[in-house]
Amino acid sequence: MNNKKLKLILIISPLIIIFLYFFTALYSFHQIHKGIYYNNKKLIKDYVEWDELRENIKNYINIQLLKETQKSDELKDLGELGVLLTGLAGKLVETMVDSYINPEGFSLLIEKSEKKDEIPKPTLVTLLGGFTLMEFDGHSSFYITYKNEDQEFPVFFNRKGLTWKITQIEFPENVLEDLK
Repeated sequence: MNNKKLKLILIISPLIIIFLYFFTALYSFHQIHKGIYYNNKKLIKDYVEWDELRENIKNYINIQLLKETQKSDELKDLGELGVLLTGLAGKLVETMVDSYINPEGFSLLIEKSEKKDEIPKPTLVTLLGGFTLMEFDGHSSFYITYKNEDQEFPVFFNRKGLTWKITQIEFPENVLEDLK
């Protein structure tokens, strides 16, 4: 009898651990969904790694500005002044990122969004359905792909203890073109 219980425990324990692993990821994703739907700053704050996200967005934008500078004949003709202007643009962007990439700024963007009415209400169905959107790319990270007007934005979650937090958002190559 003891031998059967031990075998049962050895079989069930890994299954429970695997279930909990996937459930914590699913639950964190659902909490972000609830935070966006209800515009709940606390949920948004708790499930986003804001410092890391801000740094990733700043790095992305600075790299894109540098690429645009290298392509632009006008800025090349300006020489060192062109480099200075690119640096100033980068600092301006960093200030904007610091202003908006935080719980309060994100809440304001949600409030002003024209698409907020398209977000489905968080329910048990959306909780379980979230699993179909998740793509695991390691044991400590997954991403979902947000689609907006034929553009895709992968949103990356990394495990931080038992919770998963948004740490990076990748933008399409032409996102800065659309802002011009």
